[in-house]
Amino acid sequence: MSAVILAKIRKLLSNRLVLATAAGTLVWFADQPTVRGYNPLLEMFWDPGFFRTLSRDHAVLLFSWFVTTLFCHFVLFAVDKVRQRESKA
Repeated sequence: MSAVILAKIRKLLSNRLVLATAAGTLVWFADQPTVRGYNPLLEMFWDPGFFRTLSRDHAVLLFSWFVTTLFCHFVLFAVDKVRQRESKA
């Protein structure tokens, strides 16, 4: 890859907002309830198909992802703020 592309990728990965959103998405996927042999996301999107699910299901999934991402933003920004205060002291 060229140096320009690597610099853009490095800049994107150093953005706290991008990191918090990625962490929120990973936590959201990991937090989906599962029972042995049953994965609700897979069942919801595979069996009826993504476009044939109820709009209520889409809204609930989007809202739960949003809340999880906001929580991860709060945690990551709080940790970063504490680190900044400790480095100044």
